[in-house]
Amino acid sequence: MENKKVMRSQFLLWLGAAISIAEIMTGTLLAPLGLGKGVLAILVGHVIGCFLFLLPAAYIGAAQKQTAIQSTQATFGAQGVWAFSLLNALQLLGWTAVMIVNAAQAMNGVTKRLFGVQNVVIMSVIVALLIVIWLLFDYQWLLRINNLVVGLLFCGTLLILVIILRTPSVAPHLAVGTLSFGAAVELNVTMALSWLPVIGDYTQTKQRPLISALTSSLGYFMGSSFMFILGLLVVTRTGMTDVTKLLATSGLGLVALLIIIFSTVTTTFMDAYSAATSVNNLTHNRRINFMAIIVTVLGLLIALGISMSRYENFLYFIGSVFTPLYAIVFTTYFVTKRSLPKLWNLLLWLFGVWSYYQLQKINLPLGTTVGLLLLLGLLVIVSHKIYQWRVQD
Repeated sequence: MENKKVMRSQFLLWLGAAISIAEIMTGTLLAPLGLGKGVLAILVGHVIGCFLFLLPAAYIGAAQKQTAIQSTQATFGAQGVWAFSLLNALQLLGWTAVMIVNAAQAMNGVTKRLFGVQNVVIMSVIVALLIVIWLLFDYQWLLRINNLVVGLLFCGTLLILVIILRTPSVAPHLAVGTLSFGAAVELNVTMALSWLPVIGDYTQTKQRPLISALTSSLGYFMGSSFMFILGLLVVTRTGMTDVTKLLATSGLGLVALLIIIFSTVTTTFMDAYSAATSVNNLTHNRRINFMAIIVTVLGLLIALGISMSRYENFLYFIGSVFTPLYAIVFTTYFVTKRSLPKLWNLLLWLFGVWSYYQLQKINLPLGTTVGLLLLLGLLVIVSHKIYQWRVQD
């Protein structure tokens, strides 16, 4: 019974991580494909991101009892852990800012309609304060509260779906611009990849590695796929490209405001906590919750000055850094069972970062990430064979 409770909490934790305005917004970017191809791209991209990347990362964290970034030490050494901890902390700080910006903009639209009030600074501060409160909860209390809130949020997103379906349908609407199927798949994959250096932080204490990894990945797969499809439906069915406008005119009123706020909180507190965990790899300061609060405050300050115009570039940056990193880690852990020299792994990673952007120019049908995973996996295996041959010789 206790194991079932733990797994249920783990599932709801990752379902909650996926329920956010950012996920819906990213789903709207797939509108140039149309509804049918868009949904297919969402499912293909999430299968790749969740089960080729999040699943093995979560498993390694649980099996080795290590955080996601600490699990890279066997292949990249202590210096690698330090460098990737810094990169991970920076990208999670970026996500914290992005989530606060998204929530503040959405809240502005709703509060203007409800109360005639519109102030992005006040909205941003409210979200940041609630994230801090979330971080101050005792872990067991946090899980209970989080489970309740996620359940309510899921009901809220079902209400949004009903509103979309009840809105008079316009002529099939395709957003301005072009988007290939492979690029659409990649957008889905990169959203999942943003959790790649995080998911092991939440499975490292679990006793059943495979079950906990599957539960976590499935929770995110279901929640994120649903959010992306909601975003796609907003554009293709109603013709609106702004999700906040739909929420403001939905008739949900205060419920819409609460959905925006708490969907952001249940996602962003995980970003802040994992950023603090990565900082702990650098400073060995055990006050992780305190550092997570500092991350939230820094994220708030950044949020007040950033533009969302480069949102897609931010997602692709995450893919370029963490796809080659974990392609090397996964191939070493599951296939070769033995690491190559740390310097060679570092060179392979640098080659992988460069290759990510080169492969994007080719427009692969399943996206850049799968191609890079196969390429680097093959290079690691071949390098391992050559290295073994030279050592034996």
